[in-house]
Amino acid sequence: MHKLIFSMNLAVSSELIYGILKLVYPDGTEIPYTATSGVAGWQQPDDQWAQGRGPIPAGEYEASNEPYWSEERGIEGLFYHITPDPVDFGDKTRGEFGIHFDANVPGSAGCVVLETEYG
Repeated sequence: MHKLIFSMNLAVSSELIYGILKLVYPDGTEIPYTATSGVAGWQQPDDQWAQGRGPIPAGEYEASNEPYWSEERGIEGLFYHITPDPVDFGDKTRGEFGIHFDANVPGSAGCVVLETEYG
């Protein structure tokens, strides 16, 4: 089974912070991709629960093997849904996360976005 591992160091910054999304094959081969989650200025640890701006909350997730096409502004392409959906932490809830290529304004509303489309 393939694994996806996303890591990004959350910090105070007015610039967009990037991390790495690794695709790990069953034989252990890893392919790294530049990716991010959240928007510039909203990538601190406390921002994980800021809807529409903060990064995906830390945790373990699964991504769908079957993408669907989204016309939604900021995605406009293939979208791989991430579960569990929604994610709850006490009185805070976020959801509708996915993996997709970055479109329009750099960053995301919480999804893991790849910097540029391959090919």
